[in-house]
Amino acid sequence: MPRRALPLIGLVIAGLQAASVEAGSIDTAFLEAPWPKQRVHDYEVGTDTIRWRQKAGAGEGIFAGASFTAPADLQRTWGLSTSYADLGPMTPGVRSVQVIEESENRRVIAIEIKVLWKELRLVFEVEQEPPEAVRFRLVHEVIGDYRGVCLLRAAEPGQTRVEMATWLKPAVRVPSGLVLWVERGVMLKGIRNFLETCREGGGVDNPNHPIILPGDMTTR
Repeated sequence: MPRRALPLIGLVIAGLQAASVEAGSIDTAFLEAPWPKQRVHDYEVGTDTIRWRQKAGAGEGIFAGASFTAPADLQRTWGLSTSYADLGPMTPGVRSVQVIEESENRRVIAIEIKVLWKELRLVFEVEQEPPEAVRFRLVHEVIGDYRGVCLLRAAEPGQTRVEMATWLKPAVRVPSGLVLWVERGVMLKGIRNFLETCREGGGVDNPNHPIILPGDMTTR
């Protein structure tokens, strides 16, 4: 069976504790707008190119994003992007995934995950606008505010353009470089899994699909 993982919901830092859900619409407009002075680099994943961008500044929070073209039409890409049931068996460390609240376009998802020696319970609020947008939020008094958005747009026949972005506003001081390093690794691995599934090919261990890490990034 091809491996896949929802690229939106990944670990950011290893110190996450139990989270709470804040009611209301999830605001990601600032994530969808251009980021001044962002750092950009293209990663090669097999025959695919993933554009990574990031930004971190005092008082602004930590921004991270990726964009790529999925080799599947819009409806199929949407279905794979919102297949939360596969998050558990296909994502390392995830012990269980439970939908604890669900309506037509909103879900609250609890994820049990082990990071190193810690057992964590993360609760995400997810809002969907089929078949074009998924937004999520994780709120915690110690961690702070963590939000993300995934936008889908039909491209060439049989292809979909995927734009992803996340933002973390820590409640306490954390090393932004470490957070970005972890999130970049998780997001790229999730995208690689996702692209494999779109092609109905092998999983992340396929040696023909390596991730080539960059040297320096450019600032834009």
